[in-house]
Amino acid sequence: MPSVFCQNDLKRQSLFFELAGSGGLGSLNYEQIFDSGKQLSFGWRLGLSLAPIDKNNGIGLVFPAMVQVLMGRTAHKFELGLGQGITITTKGQFFLLTTPSIGYRLQPARKNWFYRATYTPLVSYLADFQVQQWAGMSIGYTFKKSRR
Repeated sequence: MPSVFCQNDLKRQSLFFELAGSGGLGSLNYEQIFDSGKQLSFGWRLGLSLAPIDKNNGIGLVFPAMVQVLMGRTAHKFELGLGQGITITTKGQFFLLTTPSIGYRLQPARKNWFYRATYTPLVSYLADFQVQQWAGMSIGYTFKKSRR
């Protein structure tokens, strides 16, 4: 059975919703796989989320940005990523969080829908070093495939 990721696929573009995860409580994300091989695929993603911070900071507009690698030959992929969560609040504050991820992705061959489950700790390092244990689940749709 052919894999959804093959050497002929370039610039696979997807849109997905992540519940919890790197964007906080939930985020809408755009993803592009820019290099796809037999066992490794490389890509990036950018998201948008709103998160209540506290009464002093108001609501945060969160932009999770990440680079990632997908490993595996079948519809079952191991996913690793590293990124930065950029937050701007309604009261003018600015926050940064490092967002690593490790997880599982299911995208059956010849299907546009995919599902993800990831461990995504949120790492704060500006004022002091803190790690918040966090995870996320996603459902997404691959809406464009370009061929070489």
